[in-house]
Amino acid sequence: MSMKVTVGIVARNEEEYLAQTLKSLVDQDFPGEDYEILVVDGNSQDHSREVASQVLRESGLQHAVYNEKDYGSSGLCFARNLVIDESDPQAQYIAYTDADCIVAPDWLSTLYQAVEDSGEDVAGAGGPRLITPTDNKKELVINAFITSLVASGGNPAFSQRGVAYLESIPNYNAIYKKEVISKFRYDESLIITDDHEINYRLHQAGYLFLYVPQARVYHRETDSVAEFTENMFRYGFNMASLLRKHRRFFKVKVLLTLTMLIYLVLLLPLYLLLGYLALIPPLLYLVYAVLAWGEVLLRTRTVYSLLVFLLMPLQHLAYACGVIYNFLTPHRRV
Repeated sequence: MSMKVTVGIVARNEEEYLAQTLKSLVDQDFPGEDYEILVVDGNSQDHSREVASQVLRESGLQHAVYNEKDYGSSGLCFARNLVIDESDPQAQYIAYTDADCIVAPDWLSTLYQAVEDSGEDVAGAGGPRLITPTDNKKELVINAFITSLVASGGNPAFSQRGVAYLESIPNYNAIYKKEVISKFRYDESLIITDDHEINYRLHQAGYLFLYVPQARVYHRETDSVAEFTENMFRYGFNMASLLRKHRRFFKVKVLLTLTMLIYLVLLLPLYLLLGYLALIPPLLYLVYAVLAWGEVLLRTRTVYSLLVFLLMPLQHLAYACGVIYNFLTPHRRV
C-alpha cells in the first residue's frame, strides 16, 4: 500500500451530520489505497464515535477513531496534532475538513494534485467554504452572512475567486505537507485559533499557501442566533490569545470592533458634545449593514435575510467582548 494522504476529522457531538461528512470522504475519486481517514472525537456525549466507526468500517478504507479523553488532553489543536502523530508513516500529506462539512467528490484529488505540483516554498493548499444546501432558512441566512463578501471584507476563502495564494488556509478545507506541519505543530494552549496561529508561523517562516477554488467544501452552520453570538465571543477571545502570543498578528477588524463597542458606550456623551455629528458613524454602519443585507438577500431570496440587521451588531459586539474578556482574564479558556 502506498499511503499518500491522511485525512483528519475533529468532531464533538456531531452525530447528526458526521455520517454525511464521512460518506462524502469515502466517495472520493481518489484511489482508496492512497488515503486513510482518522476521526478524533472530543469526548462526545452523543453517538459520534459509534457513527464514525460504523461508516468507516463499511467503507473498507484504512481508518481509526480516537477519543481525546483516552489521550489525556482536549481541544482542536491537540486533536489536529493527534492526527499528525497517528497518521500512517508513509503518508506524505495531512488534509483536514470539519465534521459538519460535505466535500465534493474530487476534493481530495484536487488538493493533492495542487500541492504535489507545488514548489518547496509551499506548505499547503486550501479551497473555498461554500454553503451546504438546506431548507432551514435561519441556517441558510446565518451561513450566507458569515460567508458574505461584504461582511467578511472580501475574504477569498468564502468564494471561488481566482487568487493565487491565501494568508491562511482554514482547516475545514486544507491540505499540508506532512514533513512541514510536523515540525511546526499546533499550539495546544489555543482553541479556535488553531489554523490561524500555525499558518501565521508558517507564513513568517517563508512558506506559501495555494488557493485552489476547485477544491469545494460545503459547510453547515448553526440556525441559532444565541449560538452564533456565543461563537463570535469565542472567536474574539481566542483571537486575543493569538495577539498575545504574536503581537505582529494584528487585524484591523479587532481594532474596529473594539472601537465600535467603545463608541456605543460613549454615544450619549458624544451626542451631548457634538450633537448630530455623533450619529454619523452609526449611520455609516447602517449603510454597511444594508449592503451586507442586500448581498444575503440576493443569495437566499428569503425574508429571513432581515436577520442580518441583528447578526451584524451581535457579531461585532460579541467579538469585541471576547477580546476584552481575554485581556481581563488571560488565564481563562472558553
